[in-house]
Amino acid sequence: MVVNSFSFITALLCTCCGVSLAWISGDWSIFYTALGFVGGFLSVLAFNRVGRYATAKFTLMLVFCLVMLYYGATFGESTQVHFLGLFLIGVPLLICTPNEKELRWYCLCLIATCLILLETNYYFQLVTPMAMTRDELYIFRWMIMSVVLALNYMVISFYQINISGLVKRLHKRNETLLEKNKLVNDKEAELKAANVKLSAYNEHLEQEVSDRTKDLLASNIAMDDAIQHLKRSNRQLREQDKMLTAQLKLLEEAREELTKARDAAEKANTAKSAFLREISHEIRNPLNAVIGMTYLLLNEADNRNRIPQRVLAYIESISTSGHSLLEIVNNVLELARIEAGKIDQVQPEPFDLREWLRGISTIYQNAAQVKGVAIQLQIDNRLPGIVRGDRIHLTQIANNLLGNAIKFSPENKKVTLHVFRREPAHWCIRVSDEGIGIPEDKQRIIFQPFEQADATIHETYGGTGLGLTITRRIVEMMGGTISVRSTPGMGTAFTVTLPLVEEDAMAGMEVAAGPLETQAEYQSFPSETRVLLMEDSEINQLIMERFFSHVGINLHIAGNGEDGLRLARAVHPDIIILDMHMPRMSGREVIVQIRKDPDLKHIPVIAISADAFREQQNEAKAAGVNEYLIKPIEFDRLYNVIDQYIRQARQQAPFPLRVIRAS
Repeated sequence: MVVNSFSFITALLCTCCGVSLAWISGDWSIFYTALGFVGGFLSVLAFNRVGRYATAKFTLMLVFCLVMLYYGATFGESTQVHFLGLFLIGVPLLICTPNEKELRWYCLCLIATCLILLETNYYFQLVTPMAMTRDELYIFRWMIMSVVLALNYMVISFYQINISGLVKRLHKRNETLLEKNKLVNDKEAELKAANVKLSAYNEHLEQEVSDRTKDLLASNIAMDDAIQHLKRSNRQLREQDKMLTAQLKLLEEAREELTKARDAAEKANTAKSAFLREISHEIRNPLNAVIGMTYLLLNEADNRNRIPQRVLAYIESISTSGHSLLEIVNNVLELARIEAGKIDQVQPEPFDLREWLRGISTIYQNAAQVKGVAIQLQIDNRLPGIVRGDRIHLTQIANNLLGNAIKFSPENKKVTLHVFRREPAHWCIRVSDEGIGIPEDKQRIIFQPFEQADATIHETYGGTGLGLTITRRIVEMMGGTISVRSTPGMGTAFTVTLPLVEEDAMAGMEVAAGPLETQAEYQSFPSETRVLLMEDSEINQLIMERFFSHVGINLHIAGNGEDGLRLARAVHPDIIILDMHMPRMSGREVIVQIRKDPDLKHIPVIAISADAFREQQNEAKAAGVNEYLIKPIEFDRLYNVIDQYIRQARQQAPFPLRVIRAS
């Protein structure tokens, strides 16, 4: 602080003097030289800032000596510049600490050397002083003397500050010593009073000491026994410490083994996930062929009157079995994701509750009609029109509960989907059936993986026992609960209770659409509609070609990504449908090229893939896919997607980005 203060104030004085002397004398080289000295003083601040304190102190003294030499030689002896040396002698004593004796000695030697050089110049006139008038010389001398007095005032002020601080500290220490002396006197008085009492008690204590001595002798014997016991205990503790050390080493080894086992388990889990992805892809492709072929056989108008009823029953059985197998695959994959800790986070969004419920019930009408079961939808009028929730997970919950209810309901019975408001802050989804029911002692285990109420259920109805497990975990993840009420032989009711978050339907927000409703009859698209399919499987090509022929679209087909990209540039289709796994160029590579091409980037792309994991869907969305449908394809949803984009193309509306689970 002292060095910085000297440097800064001296830099200001040097600037003022340089301007004044240059203006009076008319020689502005004096001002430029003064600026150089100012830079030297300011460099002291820089040295202090970087922690080079000794360098800063020596630099300060060096710049002072250079100022004294320059002005003494320039203005001559009459200006009394050498008086500055008297001031400089006190500066090292002020700025140097007692430990910096060597630095203080160097600074004093530097000042002495400077004074000797200046006196030598005065005597021998080695440098001729500047010619000045008597008035100028008089002004210069008083100006320099003012600077010397100011600097001496600074030194004396800092010394006074140090002395004042020292006096204050001595005063405080003196007060502390006085307080301690008073305390000692008080204690001495107390000790004298205590000494009187001790003298009075001394006579009485002698007899007591004699008596106590006898007691102590007896106690010493007992103490010796206790010491021996403690020694034995100490030896036992040392032995136990050795045992604990050995056990700790075993625990460390066990921890290392557990760490290795955990790493191996994580690798195995990763391998399992990769295996499940491959299995899912390999199963869904043939399932797409089975379900697609049976769908075309059952829904083509030309086949309705040609296929015998007995054959139709066989085809319906194949279709039902294919959907059952698809449900098993979906549940196994979902459970694997949950066990791997990769369950999707809740992503709430506003959606139309009644539209979503009607879509869900419509989807399951066909499966219920095949079995001869009726689906009844009941919606509480107290429920709001628009709610906020995770529509994808809610659809998964409803699918599992409705699928189970239809599976366990006999012919000519009904399944009820009842949605109602229980409390102001909760709403419920209740799916009840008139099936076989669940015994009370089995109701606690049905939510465990691969558990069913009875071993005969798997033989009679099939299934893996995973649907309710997945449903319970999804419900808990969404902050809700699930309960079951059942009477054997009369039916079962599952009730899901969830937090109710209402949305203002008039707020102008974008409301998510519910599940796409099934189509009883397909309307033909305009004849100029162009759809390009990129699919390497000939069976899938055949299925898609037959489907699009029924809706009036002549499908353009490419068997690999490279041919598909060339065909897209030649045809400029309205919609592109592609598989994510193709030879020569994958679906992702094709999408990237499409989005880079200015002539193709506006075309909506629908991905149809057997990759069912959410990570794979997100990768496709990031690459530029507009819609993602999972094999096996549900043609009602495919039709609605195509229709949606064709309508938007007519209105020149932007294409939204959604993922549709065709399951």
